[in-house]
Amino acid sequence: MKPQEHPRLGAQDILSNPLRGEPTSRVRLGGSLQRISQLGLGAGTQSNVNGAAALDAILEHAWGIGLRYFDTAPLYLAGESERRLGAFLGRHKRSDYVVSSKVGRLPNITNPNEFGGLRQFDYSAGGTRASIEASLERLGLDRIDFVVIHDLDRKMHGIEFDAVYAQAMDECFPVLDGLRTEGVIGSIGISAADTRVCLQAARDAPLDALMMAGSYTLLNHEPLTELLPYCLEKGVSVVIASPFNSGILATGSTDSMYDYGKPTADILSRVLELVEVGSRHGVALATAALQFPLLHPAVASVVVGHRSSEELDGNVAAMRTSIPPAFWAELKERDLIPDEAPVNAENSA
Repeated sequence: MKPQEHPRLGAQDILSNPLRGEPTSRVRLGGSLQRISQLGLGAGTQSNVNGAAALDAILEHAWGIGLRYFDTAPLYLAGESERRLGAFLGRHKRSDYVVSSKVGRLPNITNPNEFGGLRQFDYSAGGTRASIEASLERLGLDRIDFVVIHDLDRKMHGIEFDAVYAQAMDECFPVLDGLRTEGVIGSIGISAADTRVCLQAARDAPLDALMMAGSYTLLNHEPLTELLPYCLEKGVSVVIASPFNSGILATGSTDSMYDYGKPTADILSRVLELVEVGSRHGVALATAALQFPLLHPAVASVVVGHRSSEELDGNVAAMRTSIPPAFWAELKERDLIPDEAPVNAENSA
């Protein structure tokens, strides 16, 4: 089934933000009328590590700062993340925030509201409807602003990827497109780390946005060649989740994870070089890691999980820290980032 054409706003709307890189500044999400904070709050395992009360405190702190974009999924804590986020959002005016959730991985098909239910893939039409209905109930909402087709990756699905992708396009997307027309959901995207899959999906369906985990970071530049220019041309926003590549870019520690695995010798060498250049210019690695993706005009937001309000404060401060042009110039001179990578923004001194 070929997806229906969906009218969208142009790339000029993505470029119109006057405060690029300011965490609380809200930018348009693709062809929709929704605007999301350039720092999004992820409500996954990282933010829930200390329990429901701790998550609620982090969310309230984020609200006080001015952040208004919150991301969750049925997969996170088998639905409990949506419940906890929904309890927080219920205390605030519906029009004041944007919430994203996901379809394609349900905690429990037979009883979606059962905490601790089984996790499995389901991109079928029926599974998609069940996922949206269960998410709405857990969140306590009558609509979800941004829905993402979850984990549509070759690495995730292996030899079954082609069949899974076809089902996502032929069954899952049409259901979401219909719900978008009805106003039950706002924007539609996919989540994947694979640049090729994201480019294929952006060409195959009228998506509003792509959510890429650990892609287009200081250590992964593959999207820069073809995907990001295409998104910019077509008005498709990109949301970068896990801008620290699951930890290593947060501190530069050689004991940290890289994309949920052990870093290779090449990755460790590059991280050490990034730290070295940063120390020479007075730029912390985490500061550069948070700001780098947002310097590309196709990128609307970075989504980060936080274990505490103090950690959140640190990331907000990092996004507001001026980075001297000489830092970016040296990264290019040492081939640590590509020459064509955008590095100019109003918050870069």
